[in-house]
Amino acid sequence: MPYVARDDHGQITEVQERETEMAYEQVALDDPELVSFLSDGLGQTRIREELEASDLEFIRVIEDIIAVLIDKRVFMLTDLPAAAQDKLARRYKLRSKLSDLSGIVAEHEDIMLP
Repeated sequence: MPYVARDDHGQITEVQERETEMAYEQVALDDPELVSFLSDGLGQTRIREELEASDLEFIRVIEDIIAVLIDKRVFMLTDLPAAAQDKLARRYKLRSKLSDLSGIVAEHEDIMLP
């Protein structure tokens, strides 16, 4: 049986397979509130939003994997399609600029980089 988290109004806001700090109330799979939450699109919308947010984080993971594979000479950057090469090159340049700024920013505590 799944575990749910609720908001201040008692509405289901999250469903988990296992008990968590927020989702500690166990409900039956056929619970009308749970069925409504999962079928009305709100649950799916939240899941999509979380996936989109994690996509941004996962992009960095993929970049790091590509860099490791290139460093280990498993494959070359030129093995990728031209469009992928261009996108990676653009991201590497932007990250390099951000790294260059970190020394300047370190001297000014009031400036924070993402």
